[in-house]
Amino acid sequence: MSIPTGTQLRIVASMNWSDGEINQNVFNVELTGGAGPYDDFDVVDDCLEYIEGVYDNIELYMADEIDGSSITVYKFDEVNEDWDEVGSNSWSLSTGGTAGTGLPRGVAFLLTAKSEDPDIDARKYLPAMVEGALTDENWVAALVLAALDFAADWVTAIVGSTSGATLTPVVWSVAKLAATYLVDHYLASNIPAYQRRRKNNVGI
Repeated sequence: MSIPTGTQLRIVASMNWSDGEINQNVFNVELTGGAGPYDDFDVVDDCLEYIEGVYDNIELYMADEIDGSSITVYKFDEVNEDWDEVGSNSWSLSTGGTAGTGLPRGVAFLLTAKSEDPDIDARKYLPAMVEGALTDENWVAALVLAALDFAADWVTAIVGSTSGATLTPVVWSVAKLAATYLVDHYLASNIPAYQRRRKNNVGI
């Protein structure tokens, strides 16, 4: 199978806690640049490269009770207006670099990224921060800077080293079934956020 240029992709990054609970963060990118079409497995490898580059910035501050599990990539089917699975790959994190136990599961670091549409933002709730990342009920400055680096890599297009395709970050509108490109403008809150669980056994 192959994926043509212009395809919208969804990347689900899954993380497992040692007790079996799951956290997931979802990213959307558009396949741009190059000639295409691109091999499915090559695109999955490039998506893994993108996710690894993003999380490298914050894994130092994530609890050692959590680890990366897998990424799963989906492509948008414009005919049926749904997401079809492309493939998956294993993924690991080097967590536990900062001493301390993990904060309660719903507590997260909140990042907001702006898009080309001033009415549309993208948000990420980053899980598994350690207690040592908080001081006086605020995130420590080093974590805030690391999260801003996460955001910079999140919104920046990369050229995949496997396929040579460009992965351009977007925010996906469920209502409009359309994507809007993210821009180099993002915000980090130094106050802990809380994200409710979305479904059974899935954290933030």
